[in-house]
Amino acid sequence: MKIIHILGRGIEGCGVTRFTLEMKDWAISQGWDYKIYATKDKRWTRAKSHDLDENVIQQKFGNKPARGDVAFGVDNILKDAENADMVIIGSLPSKGHPDDCIENFTKLIDTIKGKVVMIQHDHKMMSIKRNAVLNETIKRADIIFSYSTKSPFMEYCRALGATAALYNFCNGIDISTIKNEYWKPIEEQDANHLKWIGRSAYWKGFDVLFDLYEKNAKNQELLFTLEGMERSIQFVDIRQKFDFNHPDADFDAKLEHNSKPYVFSAYKYTDMLERLSKCGFGFQLTYLQPEYIQNFIEFTHLEIVAAGCIPIFRKSYGDHCYHLQTGNAMTSDKDNGTIWLGEVGSDHSENMDLINQLRNDNVMRDEWRHKAYEYYHSHNSPDSSFNDFYNKAKEADKTINRPVDLAAFF
Repeated sequence: MKIIHILGRGIEGCGVTRFTLEMKDWAISQGWDYKIYATKDKRWTRAKSHDLDENVIQQKFGNKPARGDVAFGVDNILKDAENADMVIIGSLPSKGHPDDCIENFTKLIDTIKGKVVMIQHDHKMMSIKRNAVLNETIKRADIIFSYSTKSPFMEYCRALGATAALYNFCNGIDISTIKNEYWKPIEEQDANHLKWIGRSAYWKGFDVLFDLYEKNAKNQELLFTLEGMERSIQFVDIRQKFDFNHPDADFDAKLEHNSKPYVFSAYKYTDMLERLSKCGFGFQLTYLQPEYIQNFIEFTHLEIVAAGCIPIFRKSYGDHCYHLQTGNAMTSDKDNGTIWLGEVGSDHSENMDLINQLRNDNVMRDEWRHKAYEYYHSHNSPDSSFNDFYNKAKEADKTINRPVDLAAFF
């Protein structure tokens, strides 16, 4: 089975990159031929966050190669796609990409003969409409995946008259590989260190962490660190609203508890996991409206669990996220090893009491983190989520005018 996966935005180093690499690894483990083509016509801050292998080909889609480039444009991609069983469009070029890159990406969409699957990772239409070649790709696609079939993006596809089959999907990640490499014995963790991972966008929920700190954790022997807060335009506003430390290069040598939170910029993925695995607790506080969620949880939710931390997640998110196996809202399932945190302005005292109980009881904390691992692994393992993805692709064949035999998938 041969699949070509195209990233029109290139290697951004965020969730889209992570999903693509996880799917590639899983597909190769099934014995499939899986190749990723990514534009490098625009540079991204986190482009080096992940380790890439020979199955990931970065090239300029535009007409002017950089020095030393062997391939450029899209003719070689079209040639490679001629005998592919499926071409996945994992991301689109932004409207800020060079004109010749956008023109050649349009040529790519117009010329591909086989089955085209579009994946939309963005949640908000404001972000989605910053993409070039959006309508053309929607109309060309045979199958379209979004995290929720109820999302505004799916409504946009319907309004546009898309003939594609529309499905929701989940992130897939083999968190056992993270656990095997990074999980530490409970005695080697700093139970007083609580780490948030994300980026400097308000919907990632760092404001909830600061609310908890100011109301309930100040003047306690705790260390709060935040990673991924890159110095964007929004960071100026964040710096004015919240009080935190900017660590210097010697931070590890003068690690301080009972201090205001420390904020770090973009991280290298593997280095972050090593630091996270030494913490007692991990925050993932993303806010999304219910219609965006369905079964979707982010990679950072899963990384916290896989690294062996007690997960502290946003309650309003878990109220609307349904577990693939139990079918229940995650907050209603028992024994999931999770602390569910309320909104800014909530009374966090009960959660703070639970945090203090867990950090002072290694046996209890070890039991909780193992429960969390089992619960989230059963939801997002590749064999669960990626099989769900490709089974839907197979089912969609019944509604598509360009028949492709997917028997070899299964």
